[in-house]
Amino acid sequence: MNSTPPLNLNAMSKRNRHYLLLILVLGGALVFTKILYDYAEQTLRHEVLLAHQQQTQSKIQSLIKEQKSASMTLTLSFAENPLVQRLLVFQNDGRNAEKISRMVERINDQSAFKDLWVQLIDLKGRSIYRSWTDKTGDNLSLIRSEINDLLKMPRTHQVISVGKFTVSFKSIMPVMDDSQRLLGLLEVITHFTPLTQSLQRETGIESVLLTDKRFRSQLTKAITGEFIEDYYVTNEDVSPTLIDVIQEAGVSSLLKIDGYRTVGPYVLTRIPIENSRHEVLGQWLTFTPLSQINFSQTTWVLQKYLVISVGTILLLILAFTIYMSKSESEQKKLYYRQIIDSVSDIIYISNYKQIVDVNKHFFGFFSDFETVKEFLQKYNCVCDLFEEEEGFLHRNMDGLYWLDYVMAHPEKRHKAKIMKAGEAHVFLVKVKRMRGIKEVLYNVLMQDITQIEAYEKELKILSVTDELTGAGNRLACNQALEREIIRSRRYQKKLSLVLFDLDHFKNINDSFGHDVGDQVLIAVTAEVKRLLRDTDVLCRFGGEEFLIVMPETTSQDAADTAERLRTAITSLTAVDVPVQVTVSFGVAELTRWDTEYTLLKRVDMALYQAKENGRNRVELAE
Repeated sequence: MNSTPPLNLNAMSKRNRHYLLLILVLGGALVFTKILYDYAEQTLRHEVLLAHQQQTQSKIQSLIKEQKSASMTLTLSFAENPLVQRLLVFQNDGRNAEKISRMVERINDQSAFKDLWVQLIDLKGRSIYRSWTDKTGDNLSLIRSEINDLLKMPRTHQVISVGKFTVSFKSIMPVMDDSQRLLGLLEVITHFTPLTQSLQRETGIESVLLTDKRFRSQLTKAITGEFIEDYYVTNEDVSPTLIDVIQEAGVSSLLKIDGYRTVGPYVLTRIPIENSRHEVLGQWLTFTPLSQINFSQTTWVLQKYLVISVGTILLLILAFTIYMSKSESEQKKLYYRQIIDSVSDIIYISNYKQIVDVNKHFFGFFSDFETVKEFLQKYNCVCDLFEEEEGFLHRNMDGLYWLDYVMAHPEKRHKAKIMKAGEAHVFLVKVKRMRGIKEVLYNVLMQDITQIEAYEKELKILSVTDELTGAGNRLACNQALEREIIRSRRYQKKLSLVLFDLDHFKNINDSFGHDVGDQVLIAVTAEVKRLLRDTDVLCRFGGEEFLIVMPETTSQDAADTAERLRTAITSLTAVDVPVQVTVSFGVAELTRWDTEYTLLKRVDMALYQAKENGRNRVELAE
């Protein structure tokens, strides 16, 4: 007879308790996982937005720095221009003012300075020329203390300030004549609108620059005419949508932002605009659409995290806890990989001799390769591609491997040149040793500055070129003379100067007018250039006076060259000049006792002697 086995109540109760415990643990673990998931999502999004804010701030600071540097370079170029010097001496000469205005218009049309303003201030502090208006004659020294200071103690001065029209960059430089006597001040004013437009063009980020409301009564001629709660909207072409966003949120609320804030569909950052005394003049607000910020990698990381977490909970709570730690580490690694890959510069990791890892932009430039392995099959190091030119990095620098050299000179600006498809690309190179890891690794960043270099080179050429004749200007003359004196003494080479002056040039201007006089200067310059060597440097020393720096040349050889030039200029035809032009020359050779000043003095005395002896001749300095 079969019998049913008795129920084991204790065993059932224990099993139920295990099930109940498992359910409670799983439920608690799932709740805990959900909390961690939400926290991780919030943290990762915050870090992505924080990185975006820091990159935006860095970009704006870079734009401001570049604007200041370019503005000062342009101010130096204007200050050396004879037209500016002539207008400060002959203030009623409308032709000089017109020529300067045309030059300003040309710079505005052909450069990044789309709204460049130029102002000339005489020794009494009066404005005698403004490129943006016909109004002149007001005494600026009565309302701007720095004008008095600069007239008393001439020097360069650069500031960000608020005027009647807007907040702007102001670069001021003294204008001197040939004898270093102060003629007045030159002020170059540039604005912020090109910077906000450049930021939007390069990054897609829109901006609103608000000048502080304490300047409301001062801005009587505000360019844009737009105010929000008495804060002046400085930059032009601000979209109505951004104006609506600011008005809805409230300016006072937005100016309390420290870091970033999500406002509607935008991520907003705030960067204060300060003057040299660290006084806040306004606020640069940037608006980046949330849709433009890449959160896809964050989402992928979180999804992977959740799947692995749930699977691990089902297997073993302890294993899950251990894995959580590892998962968080993986998330950070993937997150930083996302940031590195999103950077538009080349970044790679080196173990000193060889590349071990790169970001995506590395292959954007080295497009012939798809993997690091393929690159290493052809090159051991990126430095194998460096062009060995002066001023640029190459494999060995001053007896050091290039990585060691860069780290040993952190104060220097290191550049490398790489040729690609026949075009030169210039990179700004930074190297740092990676910390917190056992292996010795170096982080190398290469920022493509090719366009910046070309722009700076163009400005540099403009700053050392005489606009009328195309010869070097006074600044170029001083640089060449200093450079060649140092070279002559170092290598024990000869060096001679030739200083020449057009005889009775004033008669040409008086008889035919200054325009014809200018054409004579152009024709003489062209003829002299034709007969000089490539190593000779021709500069317009002032007015109708020119200086030739002749390396590796004795005084006798220089005198022979001067005689050839004299004959050629005298033989210019009526097609080139209206009357026969004669020229007087002075020649001097550098001696062991000469300084730059004494050498110029001696060649000037030789020219004076040629004038005294009847002109149209060559005289050697004693």
